[in-house]
Amino acid sequence: MARARGRGRRELKSEINIVPLLDVLLVLLLIFMATAPIIT
Repeated sequence: MARARGRGRRELKSEINIVPLLDVLLVLLLIFMATAPIIT
């Protein structure tokens, strides 16, 4: 049982860490899309 609990916590932790990464990537994509027409 201890192994199953540890594995569940590890998966939950990885999911929590992915969410801020996706937020940052989306913000960078929006900034790039907004500045690309201005540069050209």
